[in-house]
Amino acid sequence: MSKKTATRVYGNGPIAFGRDPGYPVWEDHHRLETDRNDFTDDTDQMLVILQSLEQTCDGHLHPTNFAHKLLEWESNGIPEIGTDPGRGLGFTVGSVLGHPFFLHDPHTAAFKVWDDSGRDLAPNGAVMRTAVLGIECFWDEPRVVENAIAAAKTTHADPRSVVSALVSSVFISRFLRGGGQSAADDKTRVWNTELNRAQYRQGLLAYLRRGMNDYSTLTDDVQAATFTPKDYEALERSRLEKESKIQSVFKEQSRNRSPTTWNANRPEVSLRPNIGWAGIDHVGEDEAAGWLARSVIADYKFLLQETDVVPLDGDPRYFHEEWTKELENHCFPQSLAQLELGGASGIGYTFKCIGAAYYGATRKVDPAPTAPEYDGPAGLFRGLMEQITLEAGDADTNAAVMGSLLGARFGLDQGIPSSWWTELQHLEWLDATVNQYAERVIANYENQLQ
Repeated sequence: MSKKTATRVYGNGPIAFGRDPGYPVWEDHHRLETDRNDFTDDTDQMLVILQSLEQTCDGHLHPTNFAHKLLEWESNGIPEIGTDPGRGLGFTVGSVLGHPFFLHDPHTAAFKVWDDSGRDLAPNGAVMRTAVLGIECFWDEPRVVENAIAAAKTTHADPRSVVSALVSSVFISRFLRGGGQSAADDKTRVWNTELNRAQYRQGLLAYLRRGMNDYSTLTDDVQAATFTPKDYEALERSRLEKESKIQSVFKEQSRNRSPTTWNANRPEVSLRPNIGWAGIDHVGEDEAAGWLARSVIADYKFLLQETDVVPLDGDPRYFHEEWTKELENHCFPQSLAQLELGGASGIGYTFKCIGAAYYGATRKVDPAPTAPEYDGPAGLFRGLMEQITLEAGDADTNAAVMGSLLGARFGLDQGIPSSWWTELQHLEWLDATVNQYAERVIANYENQLQ
């Protein structure tokens, strides 16, 4: 959807998220692939990462296990909750999953797809799913970095896609380690002491190259990455039994309706004279969150400045300079419009996505909103999500990545409107799945403190 279309069908908001009033979500073939208050393929793939981590349970993201999990999702969806197989699968991920090397050496498969495409594809399919890798071993930044690179390169070889996933995960981990509360304190912290070692930095650059050479099984990954398939039939029976006892007001409410009834009885669209808060471009940057964001980019932009994984039709130094400048300009723009999220081309460009996420996650809480629903961190979340959505383009992915950063900054109870998440589809299953995962992460954190 273009920004012009978004304005035509939503005005300047609000959009009816959760049970809140507003303009209903526009109904078309694309948007009706997902039921109301359900999550999309972005969260599907993040849950695939979570389930891969839970299967290996050693704090490492193993590319071959993750590859098997992705193929399992492509064929079966998430049977525990009945999501469609491979819904929303993008061109890059779909091409890599179909490569003959994928199961045994996904990094080589991803590189070959990127190389065959002219080394010019840098989509947002890696960054959209890696928030959970900022939680796994959040206290150990080198591990967070390793896992983010491993997961991104499983389907995306372009360094821009990999670095986007990395700086998203690291930003989350630094929030969880107490960053973003005081700029003065954060200025004195060294978040990853390994970055002071040239050997470590060269090792990360070497990892970016992984897959460039001829095919070879990831022998260092196989032993710990044993894949155990799900019992699909048993999970399906269990799901159907549970769903028969639960009547969701949103379940299948639009998907099976005739297209002739789509968007019937929509309210007339008009522009609000006052959107209820200062807005993303006027509320200003939070000093502590902004400093933390800049520390992440400063620490890891060398991966773009020094990599030899670049297109073949130009001077590597050109790409080093151009990619670094693009990353910084996208993450710290002068305005949301500068990102051109709903522009005619490149809506899925990874730097647009991480840029929107960084820009939103570093905004101040409005101290004096004119409408109570925009008060506090949850009000900021509401306002940012509305404005990112109204920019159109790849809005669900841009909002998902920004939402993950805001969630790490403020937490669930304080930072997200309860009316938006208490009616989520599959909430009971999500709650149990996330709680089980969190218990393991917290136990590992406490063990390493001893």
